[in-house]
Amino acid sequence: MSITQLKPWQEAFMKILMNVKRLDAIIICEGRSDLEVYKSVLRKLTSGVERKVSIGFTDAEGLDNIPELATAIATLSKHSRKLKTLVIAIDADEYRAEDRASGLVDSLRARGIVVESFEKYGLYDQVYVVNISSNGRSLKVLILVNGDFTIPAKKHVLEDHCVKLLDIPVERSIDSSKELIGDMRACIKRIEELPRNVVCEYFRHICRALEP
Repeated sequence: MSITQLKPWQEAFMKILMNVKRLDAIIICEGRSDLEVYKSVLRKLTSGVERKVSIGFTDAEGLDNIPELATAIATLSKHSRKLKTLVIAIDADEYRAEDRASGLVDSLRARGIVVESFEKYGLYDQVYVVNISSNGRSLKVLILVNGDFTIPAKKHVLEDHCVKLLDIPVERSIDSSKELIGDMRACIKRIEELPRNVVCEYFRHICRALEP
């Protein structure tokens, strides 16, 4: 497996066009720290696994940019027979997972993307599979909604999973777990230290979607 770091979205249009032709999947994250966590989990999943898959990661620099970037990639996918899957990772924030995923799908529709189907991916309710088409090219989109809804927070984010992984106590209601996680380095280090099955207990939605 190879991992490619794509440029931030404002600089990325031509870069993505070049990369689309050689990538099997592209993963879009809201921010750089989220991207690094996803890469760490993916490395853990594929450690020791012979997998000839090329995956590109890109940082959308914020939730508002994701629909536009996803639409650009879907449009460019007509130039690649290899690209099969687009993964979009977003925080639940103050919404239920299904509502957050549905809102993103509506944003894609508003940009002219034809949504052929939208459903939960198996039994896990924080992963959704969307089949879309653009310019006659079909593409599978996986929407991963970050957040641990057992944490007493107004907004649910990727940091929720790190709070649980690092066993950080949450003794009061908080706005979000970002208050408890200064940066992601401790979380990433712990992911690297723990065995795959333990990591997947805390990042089930990522493992479910990206498992080999």
